[in-house]
Amino acid sequence: MDKSFSNLLEKSKPKTFTAINFGCRTNAAETNQLSQILLDHGFKPNKDSPGLILVNTCAITKKGEKESLQKIRSLKRNFPNSTVITTGCADLSSFEKEKNILVLKNKDKKKILKESGGDYQPQIKDKFSASKKYILKIQSGCNQYCTYCIVPYRRDKLWSLPIKKAIKDTKKAINNGYTHLIITGVNLELYEPGLDKLLKNLLQKTTIQEISYGSIPVNSITKDFLDLYKTYSKRLSSTIHIPIQSGSDKILKLMNRPYTRKQTEETIENCIKKIPNLKLQTDIIVGFLGEKEKDFKDTLSLLKKYPFQKIHTFRFSMRPQTAAEKLFEKYSLPTPQESKERSQVLRSIKINPC
Repeated sequence: MDKSFSNLLEKSKPKTFTAINFGCRTNAAETNQLSQILLDHGFKPNKDSPGLILVNTCAITKKGEKESLQKIRSLKRNFPNSTVITTGCADLSSFEKEKNILVLKNKDKKKILKESGGDYQPQIKDKFSASKKYILKIQSGCNQYCTYCIVPYRRDKLWSLPIKKAIKDTKKAINNGYTHLIITGVNLELYEPGLDKLLKNLLQKTTIQEISYGSIPVNSITKDFLDLYKTYSKRLSSTIHIPIQSGSDKILKLMNRPYTRKQTEETIENCIKKIPNLKLQTDIIVGFLGEKEKDFKDTLSLLKKYPFQKIHTFRFSMRPQTAAEKLFEKYSLPTPQESKERSQVLRSIKINPC
């Protein structure tokens, strides 16, 4: 275990903690795993008088990173006698020399979680456990390098949970009272054994009542994945969240997304055919570099063509060190007003059930 982290657990008083999570379900799973480590060292959850405060940050958007850093500063003011453990994808370098703040880099966090075994129990008192939902992190890291995304620079090492370990952790979760499994990862397309193979094994070798997912990339929704719904539709979630990002082939190429509009349409149509009571969701980025009115209309037409029940819309924000900075030399941004109006148009789309 990381020496500074280990020493903090031994010396910290009172033996109380609270955990605050920003961002994705992968972050939430890691926050829960770290919380379990604190429980194992004699800490008890206490929001009002925490000796330790764990903050798992997010940097997927400029806004998300700003909110994470602001939260750390406000916690330091409000709990001057507590120690704040900061980790996650935000740039935490400004806190490295501050008193009562421990910066736990992602690579060190990864080692700690590997040593701990990675499972957790309802006693951590997170919001998911309250409804008997267990988050199973099966994958971490990304080497896709979408041009807008900073995550591969903050989580560059690829890792996949072995299927045997996934089965073992799921059985433990069931024994601890969990009935619902949420499969998550930074990029499920990079899960080495294959998402469909994992699901088949979990369904056949455990009694978990329901399995749902975080975002599922277009290329992860294979024939084998969809065929599982023939036998296990009552145990597999009908909510499918596909992060499409754009309906324009030009913009998808500039984003370095590994699929085309045609592939997206074929995937959605297969989902509609094979998943009973489908609830379709997506993420869309508007205002990307080079996005013209035609590109936006391509996205709009795609969203209107299919029965999306939830559309998460994000306005593009330039992240430091990403490939988009180089694109800026060749492609201009839509004006802030254009991006705002396009976002409003997408948010106004009427939701129709499948």
